[in-house]
Amino acid sequence: MTLLKKTKTSIPVVAVLIIVALGIAGFAYAHWEKYMWLNVDVQTGYLCAEFVPPVTRTDHGFDWTCDEEFYNVRQIDKDIGNSNGTLVDTDEDGRYDTIEILLNNTYPCYYEHIAFWIHNCGSIPWKIYEVDFNDGAVVLFEKGYLRLDLNSDGIDDVEIYWGNNFGVQVDPCDKVDISFEIHVLQGAPQDTTMNFTIEITVINWNENP
Repeated sequence: MTLLKKTKTSIPVVAVLIIVALGIAGFAYAHWEKYMWLNVDVQTGYLCAEFVPPVTRTDHGFDWTCDEEFYNVRQIDKDIGNSNGTLVDTDEDGRYDTIEILLNNTYPCYYEHIAFWIHNCGSIPWKIYEVDFNDGAVVLFEKGYLRLDLNSDGIDDVEIYWGNNFGVQVDPCDKVDISFEIHVLQGAPQDTTMNFTIEITVINWNENP
């Protein structure tokens, strides 16, 4: 009989111990569920691109010529036309954001090759997204040919071939070489100066618009 009584009285003791243990665990869980606040300064990167000199050209004396779509590029024995590329800071922030191309006294079949640099002046890698000619009159998203009417007479005056560096990642402090070709068409005016502008839009290197 004594053993039987001891067995019965031991059951409530175990139950009490379990309740106490769960209570302690619950208290510890509730304690670590408290919110914690952390104040930190987060510095983000910035996107920056600029044209940098020099702007180079092929015509430094005797003129160059070619057939349509830039076949048979060659130098000839006359010096009549010339061209120039000027870097422009349109928003006056100290960085060149536009290139202006001048074609002086050129004529049909006149050829020119222009080259320049774009520098990553920011802290984020970027890639070229689009190229705008004459404030968006023509926009390129990939390499190819385009034509421009530079005197608004409804007749195309020049054709341009732009062939490189779309989608190429340019890291901070690096620069990339850009070049394009110009061919003056039959409808272009002569004995005058024609001009057009180029602007380039860059985006974050990992964007996929």
